[in-house]
Amino acid sequence: MREFRYFTCTILIGFGFFYLLRSIDFPLFQPYYSWATLSIILGLAFLLQSRFGGQADFLLPGVFFTGYGLHQYIAGKLAYWPGEQVVIFLLFGLGFLLIYLKKGVGKGAGILFIIISVLLIFYEKILDFFGISNYAEAFSAYWPVALILTGLFILYKKK
Repeated sequence: MREFRYFTCTILIGFGFFYLLRSIDFPLFQPYYSWATLSIILGLAFLLQSRFGGQADFLLPGVFFTGYGLHQYIAGKLAYWPGEQVVIFLLFGLGFLLIYLKKGVGKGAGILFIIISVLLIFYEKILDFFGISNYAEAFSAYWPVALILTGLFILYKKK
């Protein structure tokens, strides 16, 4: 059984500092007393365990928790920042690509998630470019079905 030393230590130290600063009520850190900070600490714990503990499977939750926590801070500050749907697809795509770099598996899923996130970012511009803005409502109603069918196809596809 592998050790979770880096994960456990990072969680204990990070959460300890978080709650210590919160109990002191240090004014400089007032905007950071939120669950987004705890998400970043949790993500960093996963990333450190992956890097130093030799467990590449911890990359995906590490990228996701860290990225989503950062997204919560950045989204409130930048008006042009993409929404949560786009960020979730992008984070999963980046996580799978990092797993691919470490273990050699997950490249297809990573590329697929990144393509979906890019399509969601430029969704309205793509529709305007092709002149099908009147079909936008129909497409937006059926794109989840397309995702389900694509997932089922990949699941049952024979190699």
